[in-house]
Amino acid sequence: MEANGLGPQGFPELKNDTFLRAAWGEETDYTPVWCMRQAGRYLPEFRETRAAQDFFSTCRSPEACCELTLQPLRRFPLDAAIIFSDILVVPQALGMEVTMVPGKGPSFPEPLREEQDLERLRDPAVVASELGYVFQAITLTRQRLAGRVPLIGFAGAPWTLMTYMVEGGGSSTMAQAKRWLYQRPQASHQLLRILTDALVPYLVGQVVAGAQIIFAKDGHFALEELSQAGYEVVGLDWTVAPKKARECVGKTVTLQGNLDPCALYASEEEIGQLVKQMLDDFGPQRYIANLGHGLYPDMDPEHVGAFVDAVHKHSRLLRQN
Repeated sequence: MEANGLGPQGFPELKNDTFLRAAWGEETDYTPVWCMRQAGRYLPEFRETRAAQDFFSTCRSPEACCELTLQPLRRFPLDAAIIFSDILVVPQALGMEVTMVPGKGPSFPEPLREEQDLERLRDPAVVASELGYVFQAITLTRQRLAGRVPLIGFAGAPWTLMTYMVEGGGSSTMAQAKRWLYQRPQASHQLLRILTDALVPYLVGQVVAGAQIIFAKDGHFALEELSQAGYEVVGLDWTVAPKKARECVGKTVTLQGNLDPCALYASEEEIGQLVKQMLDDFGPQRYIANLGHGLYPDMDPEHVGAFVDAVHKHSRLLRQN
């Protein structure tokens, strides 16, 4: 501990490290909790901040990203912040145009259609320098958090990004991207390699900028492989039974999840019951509470608060018993 209250990297000293200790498998007094998409449209103050700006312009403004990241922490006693950004800043940095279409989501006017389209992509080595604004947002947010809680960074996996770049937007079947895998295996490998070469320095840059941990998401079909891949934390979506997941991964990995986000439409009392059941199933240690996916825009902030409070309350009771 430095005398001036700054940690070793010059960031404010961390006051609440419950989330990090749970990730490392250390004992905690209560179960830490945060929500995927906690900086989002369900908050009226988020909608106000975002209203004036195009989505990706917001992503490129460190000041705006910092404000949106901090908003949920002003309302709820969350145990972690997650930087406001988007996975599609990486294809943008590779030279592809992406627009956010209201009511539809992200759209690529010129998706990858042929193998030669890969020649349009920039050298992945430049991606980290193109995304300096994300690093600035992370550093600014770490400073403004003043050590309240850790800050999470993130990036989309190569396959996720490839599906957007080939499909031209979100897809439930990913048929065009899978067609590439079968019809153009070499080009697919080349594209996934470009993305991997872009993502590695990008994630390392996030850590250097001050982000403190990374998750693998939606990997329930490969839980055993994930638990052996060197991750400290494996996030679960809501389709996985906690006890089964624990059997799969063993006792050396921290699990995160996995309440069905739609459970937040239930009454506050019922949310409490569902949280209690989830905590009982996961057990008190090596566990971080979360939803099994992101918050939806029409969710009531009061119910998000009820979820966070229920985790803190029931997890303390669990440890007393």
